Amino acid sequence: MSLINSLLEGLDASDRERTVGLINRSIAADLASVADGAGPARQVDVGTRSRARRTRSTSGSGARSGR
Repeated sequence: MSLINSLLEGLDASDRERTVGLINRSIAADLASVADGAGPARQVDVGTRSRARRTRSTSGSGARSGR
């Protein structure tokens, strides 16, 4: 079963049509962005994983702004 089929399973005709329309518009927008030179969208970090620890400088200049 494809991803699209699994998304559509159990939906009535109206919901299926709406869902396919949303998917098509999203794909078209992504393709247009790439054609305009945009890079791929950044993936959202949804899981835990180990990360290298950053050492902070004692002067405070290593702190990130906006957080």
